[in-house]
Amino acid sequence: MIVDVEADLIDARAGRDVGFFDLVSVDAVTPEDSELIFDVARKFRQHGAYKFPFNKGRMSVNAFFETSTRTMSSFDLSAKQLSMDTAAVGSNSSTSKGETYLDTAEVLDSYNISTLVVRSREAGVAEMLSRHVRCSVVNAGDGWHEHPTQALLDMLTMLDHFGGKDLTGKVVLIVGDIMHSRVFGSLARILPKLGAALRVAAPETFIPACVENFGVDVFFDVEKALSGADVVYALRVQEERGAAGFVPSLREYSKMFGISKKRLDMAHPKAILMHPGPVRRDIDVHSALVSVDERSHILRQVENGMAIRKTLLWLLSDRLDKRVKEFKRK
Repeated sequence: MIVDVEADLIDARAGRDVGFFDLVSVDAVTPEDSELIFDVARKFRQHGAYKFPFNKGRMSVNAFFETSTRTMSSFDLSAKQLSMDTAAVGSNSSTSKGETYLDTAEVLDSYNISTLVVRSREAGVAEMLSRHVRCSVVNAGDGWHEHPTQALLDMLTMLDHFGGKDLTGKVVLIVGDIMHSRVFGSLARILPKLGAALRVAAPETFIPACVENFGVDVFFDVEKALSGADVVYALRVQEERGAAGFVPSLREYSKMFGISKKRLDMAHPKAILMHPGPVRRDIDVHSALVSVDERSHILRQVENGMAIRKTLLWLLSDRLDKRVKEFKRK
């Protein structure tokens, strides 16, 4: 007999499936998909760490060829809370012996896994692998390109704060290392679809060429950019991707672009502060704002990340329409 908690999730799903088999870009997510994902994610969030039987007998592998804490742990815990068996593959896998990503993925796929969650230093790895494996591939971050699940959890965070089904009339300001940010890559694709106006503020060396093609307004003065912003979204300087060489020093960067309480007060009175993590305290964001200030939604983002990833693992692993993914061995 289905208990009330499980029935609650089944009711929220309402017999729906997402239109994609792989999530390698937010471009794959239609308005109907996002409505389904957010409806289900809100219910998962409501029921916390309850262990659902929905994916019992199915397996998920986290292939993280680049280090991670939040994303990897949330995918792993999400799978376990759906009763999935999990395994992890990292940079110490056979790829360190010369095996290609594709060979590694095909070996894992041969174990009859349901989902393969991939993070890589190089752009395009998840998309390439998705075309040659039977399982569903979820992009957990590929180089400087995209981070689609981060964008979805961010949208859920913003929508829940402001209410409604879109962000029409809202101004989202992204501050920091735009050049090296896959989070920006996904946010710039999805925010305009929800009606938000997008601004970026950063040193000129952190602004990628042709960024205006995303329809963003570029500011080199963060205090001017903050005026009227409804969301202040800080990014860290990604030193592991060579970003430190783009600014004189982190201290100088913090002085010019770090989000302090004084600066956050320049935004809209009801503005919220967001950050994808990990936070560099007193560089990206003043330490007192990270988890104490009521305007900070950083930990709410983490909570929503669990709900979004749980939702995706369920919807991708347990299709009600019984459609089967097409793929081609290479």
